[in-house]
Amino acid sequence: MSERSMALTEPISAVSALIATRRRKDALLFVVIFITLLGLTPLLVLAGVAVGFSMLLGVLAVLALTIAVFRWPTLGLFIVAICIFLIEQEPLSTPILTDNLYVFHWPAQLEGFVERPIGVLIILSLVFWIIHRLALSQQLLRGGALIIPFSLYMLCVVGGAAYGLISGGNLKIIVVEIRPFWYMFVSYLMAYNFVTKKGHIRTFLWFVILCAGVKALQGLYIYLIAFQGSLKGHDTIMAHEESFFFAAIILLITILCMCYRYRPQLYAALFLLPAVLIAMVANNRRTDYVALLVGVVVSWVLVILIRPKARPVLIVSMLICAALLTAYVATFAHSSGTLGEPARAIISVFNPSASDTRDSTSNLYRVFENNDLKYTVKQHPLGLGFGKPFLQPLPLTSIFPNIIDFDPYYNYIPHNTIYWVWVDLGPIGFFALWLLIGTIIVRGCIIVRQLRDPYLQVMAIYIVAVTFMEVVVAYADYQLFFFRNVIYLGLLCGILVKLPILDQQERREPKEEL
Repeated sequence: MSERSMALTEPISAVSALIATRRRKDALLFVVIFITLLGLTPLLVLAGVAVGFSMLLGVLAVLALTIAVFRWPTLGLFIVAICIFLIEQEPLSTPILTDNLYVFHWPAQLEGFVERPIGVLIILSLVFWIIHRLALSQQLLRGGALIIPFSLYMLCVVGGAAYGLISGGNLKIIVVEIRPFWYMFVSYLMAYNFVTKKGHIRTFLWFVILCAGVKALQGLYIYLIAFQGSLKGHDTIMAHEESFFFAAIILLITILCMCYRYRPQLYAALFLLPAVLIAMVANNRRTDYVALLVGVVVSWVLVILIRPKARPVLIVSMLICAALLTAYVATFAHSSGTLGEPARAIISVFNPSASDTRDSTSNLYRVFENNDLKYTVKQHPLGLGFGKPFLQPLPLTSIFPNIIDFDPYYNYIPHNTIYWVWVDLGPIGFFALWLLIGTIIVRGCIIVRQLRDPYLQVMAIYIVAVTFMEVVVAYADYQLFFFRNVIYLGLLCGILVKLPILDQQERREPKEEL
């Protein structure tokens, strides 16, 4: 045999030996798993009889999930994203399966545990990430460009909790109040560290679109089948925060149309749009319509700034859309049909009809609530601290006598969560909140103009516009208290400040399609 033939044979033999070794290991692993499961089956059956098979399946699912996240920590990011897009924070009056999954609350057997399942998932993912980085001798966690404003705000949150505790605040309520801000912070860290390539952004937006489609189909089921197409006697059909996610998907469609038409996602979102619109109208959350308008205007202005050649067309189309919207609102503001529901909702935020008891009462409640919050600020100018009820010179029970049955925290956490921060954390915490929000917006606008990759620009515009929407809804509808909303905002913030790094990667590797 020639030397050349021998040189070719040796690598082939090495590869064959490697394949054979891997097959033996796979076979051995299969045998071990089979014998283990076979031996555990009687114990699992006995455990199922003792604690319930649903609980047993839940435990097994959690173990499998923990193993998967330990092996691939980045998977934790997408699992968290799916949870906030798909799973309700509280059960609904009409069960739709996702509202009874134990993600944002515990089963009765585990009630009282200081952390919620979603928080455990986020923390475990970060711990597993740190373990992997330690094994590779790499930097454990990076803070990103928003770490200073986030840290300052979290320092104020800790101070508010400590002051509330030493001044007579309820410890359980303190934990309830600080938990959303903690989730926003750790989800920011998760997104900034776990998003490492452009493909992660695309995957994230696919989840945004597809999960919105699932929720829209659930909304159609409730509206058309459970309620038989009638909303009489029903204020909403789904969770309050669901309308915000519906508005966000409409915003994404708008940006994809104006800025960069990534066709697979645009066509998928357009296909789901009719169901999203019907579910959003049926859910009847007024503030989200106003937030959507603000988000669209912000995104439109940003696109105008980064696309100078298209400015004339964009400005003209913006004026035409504004005229059509004004005409629609003026025409249908006082109609009684389903088509006019968004127009009536927008008008009712500022001037509800005298015949609309629901909206008038809701507006009056918020007026009383805001006045109570302002009064509390005057009495406690340095901050009330977490865990204590705000003062009520205008009792909210005079409007809703049984409000505590629907909201056990009504006198601790108001609808206006911007004022809530002001009341509990005082001027320093209030300034820290606006420093954080302002930094997100200003840095986001700078990033939009810096980016060269059009798809990443879409994401940056979307995040800036969604931040504006978050602020709008936070003035009226518990936005900074709902776990799903604050985790989403935290994830978006982490992604935002990672976009310039991903853009640099795309410039260095222009041929790589992630």
